[in-house]
Amino acid sequence: MRDAPAPVAQRLLASIVNVGCGIAEQRLASADDIDTAVRLGLGYPRGPLEWGDHAGAATVLRVLRGLHAATGDPRYRPSLWLAERAELGLPLTETGTTPADLL
Repeated sequence: MRDAPAPVAQRLLASIVNVGCGIAEQRLASADDIDTAVRLGLGYPRGPLEWGDHAGAATVLRVLRGLHAATGDPRYRPSLWLAERAELGLPLTETGTTPADLL
């Protein structure tokens, strides 16, 4: 049954990854620290950026853009950090908080 722009699991995963990317974008924590905090603090098997790499940053970005376009809900607006990394093919778990840091 298709009652939403994306299945529930895709929406949840994309949202979790996007929050992690937003934290990295704001330089509140490193990618490694974000993943470690979520694994240890919430008991997830992977951190949000690891999940994003596993699913594929471009896939997460596509899901978020589709959800945002369909709903207009700002919680689905992809972080710039995620969008830049997906478009450049950079892993989300890479050290540095912006693609420019890697150059």
